[in-house]
Amino acid sequence: MNALLQADRDASLADGRGTSARARMLLEFVRELERQEIPYCVLRGEQHFPEPGAGSDLDLLTEPGRVHEVAELAAALARRHGVSVWERRRMGFMEQVLLYVFDEQGEHQFFGVDVHGSEACFGVPFLEARTVLARTRRERGLVRPERALAACINALGAWLASGCIPPRHAAAFAEALREEPAQIESLLAQIFGRAHARAMLAEPELARAWPLARLRWALLARAFARAPLSSARSLLAYAWAVRLRPLARPRGRMIAFLGTDGSGKSSVLEAVRALLEPAFRRERLHVFHLRPGLLPQINALFHGGRTSYTLADMAAPHRARPSGYVGSALRAAYYGADYVLGYALRVLPLRRRSVLVAFDRYIDDYQVDPLRSRIRLDLPGLGLLCRLVPRPDHVFVCSAPLETLRARKQELPEAESARQLQQYEQLARRLPRARLVRTTGSVREAADFVVRSIFEEPRA
Repeated sequence: MNALLQADRDASLADGRGTSARARMLLEFVRELERQEIPYCVLRGEQHFPEPGAGSDLDLLTEPGRVHEVAELAAALARRHGVSVWERRRMGFMEQVLLYVFDEQGEHQFFGVDVHGSEACFGVPFLEARTVLARTRRERGLVRPERALAACINALGAWLASGCIPPRHAAAFAEALREEPAQIESLLAQIFGRAHARAMLAEPELARAWPLARLRWALLARAFARAPLSSARSLLAYAWAVRLRPLARPRGRMIAFLGTDGSGKSSVLEAVRALLEPAFRRERLHVFHLRPGLLPQINALFHGGRTSYTLADMAAPHRARPSGYVGSALRAAYYGADYVLGYALRVLPLRRRSVLVAFDRYIDDYQVDPLRSRIRLDLPGLGLLCRLVPRPDHVFVCSAPLETLRARKQELPEAESARQLQQYEQLARRLPRARLVRTTGSVREAADFVVRSIFEEPRA
């Protein structure tokens, strides 16, 4: 049956029928691994191969010296099949290739290929590739670890990373424990020590009762006892890749939406969030309004920490007169400091992971509409201030004909709406990495354009 399934997949790959771009890419990837006789086995992601679910990964294990070679192969085949490589990163014994494609059905698909050189905890190997690659089987046309070994790898990998095990992996681990208790105990003893292994298996609720911190320390202690120098190098490499390097070269994406009232920027942002949520999950989507908000509104400084604005005030963004030149300069400097400090303390820590940080308005709005922050329109240096703060990876300026803007919102006088519309379109042509988003069609069309612009373009 496996041979027939493999032959059917190869035939689908050869004629290109019935498979998406991501499926064709993954099928050819596995076939190339076998053609080039690169040792590998699939750790996770086999259940939906070659059509991974939203935001899922295909996790492979190979020899440590071939991790980069396998990741390069995945990236090259992705480009050949029209799949975008939107991020790559290396973390100790693992290299990740994060992929995106706008598929034939007009859907945004995110998936990844994670290439491991060993199973590791904080970058320190606890289950080496040669141990796993020596105990494999072929299942559904893929090379997989033996069943008990696969169940243990998947359960422990999830538990060591997060302290919990997904139900599917927990069920597989419980089944393997019933069928092959001696093999599971031997594997746990190899990783944590025999005393810890027996204590773990004696708990009726298994992972729920396991002391995570204590067992992590036991695992690391055994790894350092076996190979102190290489374990220390691995731990330092992991700390650099996961904790320190992202501060200098942040991951993920930071985007900003600009536009006058009625341009549709908030609606497009919400539609983008809805499209990305299945792949990124809520904890990896972060939206800020105008500023990071580390520093309070100036109005709140004089009213006990709370603004005195009402909902009626919000409907009149130009209700207050702008400050004089000195007051405007102080306001601009104060809010500029919020962008710098707020980015360092609120945004940058988020960007250590593959997140999307989106701003509904950004400091660039001050070049067109500073009046809503009581900053004079003719204040010199606003353009310089905008260049000094941390810049988004992408800026999307939403625009629509004046009559469409007026039909949506009439919070500003018509002449002011016309002026801002013209200024925002000029800003879109002037700002680096800015795109003009026409919102006269459906919101979904505009959101599709934004998502494709973010993930199809190579990162600067």
